[in-house]
Amino acid sequence: MGFVRSPIAHARLAAVETARAAEAPGIEAVWTARDVLPLCAGLEAGLGTDGLRGTVQPLLADGAVRYVGEPIAAVVGADRYVVEDAAGLVDVDLEPETPLLGWGGGEPAYERDRTFGAPVAGALSVAGRYAFARVTQLPLETCGCVAEHDWSTGRLTLWTSTQMPFVIRSLLASHLGHPEHLIDVVAPHVGGAFGQKGNLFPEELLVCLLARELGAPVRWLEDRFENITARTHAKAQLDEVELTLAGDGTLLAVDASITGDGGAYNTCPFTLLVDLLTAASNLTGPYRVPHVRERLRAHLSHTCPMGAYRGVGYSATQAAREALLDRAARTVGTSPFEIRRRNAVDAFPYESYNTVLHEGSYVASIDALERAVDERAFRERQAELRRRGRYVGLGISVFNELTGGSTRSAHVTGFDSTTHDTAAVRMDPTGKVTVTTPLVTQGQGHATAFAQLAADALGVRVEDVSVRSGDTSQAWGMGTWGSRGAIIGAGTILRAAEPVRRKLELTAAHLLEASAGDIELADGYAYVAGSPAHRLSLADVADKLLFSVDERPADVEPTLEATASFDPAEPVFANGAHAAVVEIDVETGAVTIERIVVVEDCGVLINPALVEGQVHGGIAQAIGQAFYEELVYDDDGQLLTTTLADYLPPTACETAPIEIVHLETPSQFTAGGVKGCGEAAMTGAPAAFLCAVNDALVPFGAELYELPMTPPRILAALARGRAAA
Repeated sequence: MGFVRSPIAHARLAAVETARAAEAPGIEAVWTARDVLPLCAGLEAGLGTDGLRGTVQPLLADGAVRYVGEPIAAVVGADRYVVEDAAGLVDVDLEPETPLLGWGGGEPAYERDRTFGAPVAGALSVAGRYAFARVTQLPLETCGCVAEHDWSTGRLTLWTSTQMPFVIRSLLASHLGHPEHLIDVVAPHVGGAFGQKGNLFPEELLVCLLARELGAPVRWLEDRFENITARTHAKAQLDEVELTLAGDGTLLAVDASITGDGGAYNTCPFTLLVDLLTAASNLTGPYRVPHVRERLRAHLSHTCPMGAYRGVGYSATQAAREALLDRAARTVGTSPFEIRRRNAVDAFPYESYNTVLHEGSYVASIDALERAVDERAFRERQAELRRRGRYVGLGISVFNELTGGSTRSAHVTGFDSTTHDTAAVRMDPTGKVTVTTPLVTQGQGHATAFAQLAADALGVRVEDVSVRSGDTSQAWGMGTWGSRGAIIGAGTILRAAEPVRRKLELTAAHLLEASAGDIELADGYAYVAGSPAHRLSLADVADKLLFSVDERPADVEPTLEATASFDPAEPVFANGAHAAVVEIDVETGAVTIERIVVVEDCGVLINPALVEGQVHGGIAQAIGQAFYEELVYDDDGQLLTTTLADYLPPTACETAPIEIVHLETPSQFTAGGVKGCGEAAMTGAPAAFLCAVNDALVPFGAELYELPMTPPRILAALARGRAAA
């Protein structure tokens, strides 16, 4: 399957002529809206949230096109080449109309105004208008899917690069009218996702419809141009934020207006609110603030629809707040560390404006970062370099990250939704263990971490645990998003392992003539505490339990398998702090990153190497958002950055050594005390880079308010600063 896509942002679709394409050699079908509408009205998205304007996105444009890249016709043929040739034979009559673009030019889709706490007067006010560019998730592997329909059984199978197979299955059933129990969704190894693959797309519905109608498997693989142009974009946000503080720098109030651009349609299922609501939930972060006022505005525009991307809305409000805290610190004459320490939540529980913070290491994170950075030594070096005409800056960012992707965390951000996840644990007669989980992996190392959890819980070796995931024949769950893998994985796997372990202990105690409370399981053996030589292999214990009526305890059923669910009772916040040191060439506007320091507290570490991998990957993406990546539309709604020649992700050459300090504050609300960390770096690091650039520009009275901080923008800020001086 391939597509004829709109070359125009907004136009009336007067006619689509497909006869020549349909007659081309090797072509099986050419579909337009008239073929699809009797089968599916379109992709519905609205969440049922009060005040949100829901949308129905046609699978193929019906009567109008609303963004460049919107599919108009689907062409199915023997191979990619004949399909692309035939697509060129489809005649499309478009009558252009003026597109709605820009922060003030869209169509209203959502508004919310809220105030928390009583207004207070302060001695100091700092404010700024911060703009964050539209970017793309740019996974290494673009999106793709294959569908097959078995007419004899009615079973529909979709192989797709998704983060959430079960959610996709339910959405397919509701949109296609196909019985859900006759749908299988398989997510093979997925080469990167970062939120982009946490949606249902029109192409996935179309391959299913075509496979069902044609009686043959249908495949669609997206090329990089399609991915950049027509897959979800992210993070376009305008934040106007004001902080009110006492004379000593104590925070008294946060006042924010947040504007989001949702693109042409709501993405399914999370809608355009995915960035807006999370941004609002992060206004105060880890700080005590008695008064908060928020105004949220979102609109639809004639651009590619917006979706989730690692760090979602958190990174924008985080950057705006931290940049203003730095300005306040300079005004009151204190260090950036001290103003944050003075305001950080230091006693729990703390009732914030939108939730209760039950735990965290906010002050400890600031202290650890300050020790690692050695600000006094840096300021001495900074002063010496300034005398020599070189300008370096230090930026810090202190954050908390709502993790777990749970029912409670959804409610904190304003989504009225319920999550549900399970895992199954089974021990075979040979003592080997199989774990099934709905948490699909896109490179996070789930197979390693989940095997460690099960191995520790049952006393077996890691290599004796097999982890299965990636399709809807496994245990049921919502998939992988929102920094939920560790929390949901640990909760479901450890809870499912409990009854299996208990049966092993009871059976081993019976066989070893000991008390069940004295039995320990480790390294594949069951033994009596204090007498490691008095032991049995777990394979022997499992064999006796399953197959020997005479040797297993009478009250133990012959099963070694259990399924359990987990949904944290309270929102779970990880936290940390970032520091960046940069140097700016004031003649060219170029930025060199010298040093990156990260303090990360994601609770108990299951696997430190995997956590550090998450931090390194998030930092690299944060460097892209801070300095390089930007999707640019012209006044006609044409995307100008459609290839990797003009959309610029960072490479290894643009990064710097990353120093990581681990703190471990166990969560009281999760199994094993774990917290999430998937979005931490993309939450905290962009703010650190913004603050570092602004610190370097202090001698010029210049400040940046827009990401990415490209050389032209830095030079423009320098020019404004010099003119004001």
